[in-house]
Amino acid sequence: MGESRESEAGKTGGLARYVLIAAAAIATFSIGFAIARGDDQGAAESGAPQGSAQAEAMNNSDFDVAIPRLEARLEANPEDEEGWALLGLSYFQTGRYADAAGAYGEASALNPTLARYHSARGEALALAANGDFPEAAQQAFARALELDPADPRARYFEGVRQDMAGDHAAAIDDWIALLRDTPAGAPWEGDLRRLIAQVSEEEGIDVSGRVPPPGTAAQSNVPAAATQGIPGPTPEQMRSASQLPQGQQEMMIENMVNGLDERLSRNPNDADGWIMLIRSRMQLGQTSQAGDAWRRAREAFAGNSAQLERINASARALGVPGA
Repeated sequence: MGESRESEAGKTGGLARYVLIAAAAIATFSIGFAIARGDDQGAAESGAPQGSAQAEAMNNSDFDVAIPRLEARLEANPEDEEGWALLGLSYFQTGRYADAAGAYGEASALNPTLARYHSARGEALALAANGDFPEAAQQAFARALELDPADPRARYFEGVRQDMAGDHAAAIDDWIALLRDTPAGAPWEGDLRRLIAQVSEEEGIDVSGRVPPPGTAAQSNVPAAATQGIPGPTPEQMRSASQLPQGQQEMMIENMVNGLDERLSRNPNDADGWIMLIRSRMQLGQTSQAGDAWRRAREAFAGNSAQLERINASARALGVPGA
């Protein structure tokens, strides 16, 4: 690496410069559990981005209450996948990275096909390593990419791995590719742009004409609604949800998604709502219902080619069967 980065690494650890895409930044991938979602109506009316940024707003006293309850709940029911993922996020948010990696490991053992569990575990392992990029983290990210080649956190950290190994050009290639697939205005966009600019300048790599400007068509292929899924909860909803038995949690989630579905049936002229519904169904493993939502969305916007393309692009990115 360049001299300035070697100096920085010596002071703060090799990964310090890369801690840009933290768990709370990549909304749906970072939450990693179905319970961390809120009602659709408030987000739809406000237009404000929802998701794990609200979870991040919980202060330490909130987690001081939530974490012991989750630990007790998991001691009683160690097969609670969503509980482990929620505990992993809670540990991560309080800087307990090794514990977060362990909790995400339990979640991924219970559901090994969910990419975001693996990438969340990889991030926690990397941050727990105090400057190194451990083999276990590399393996976690590689597994996430096998399951979901679009996982932005795993793609980002693959670039980190290459840059730390000295292959700066490959790292920049990966980050630019990720930026091209990043919805305009995504929480991690600004930091990713700054990192590309920093590394390219320090390493003398010409990126002129390669970095898409903000808001370009290249960055609009996957609408932001496709990355948000079911909007995130308020801190109060998170605390309440962590105390519910798992069956009631699942019922609450289903009610949220079904409520969105019913609203779209009454008012189908909401492309972002349809994209959110498709994403939510896919997150819940309801691929058939996701395909049905995609069909209904196409019918609703059959006469609007621009919105139809957004819906189709989202369905493809989300892996809807047949898209």
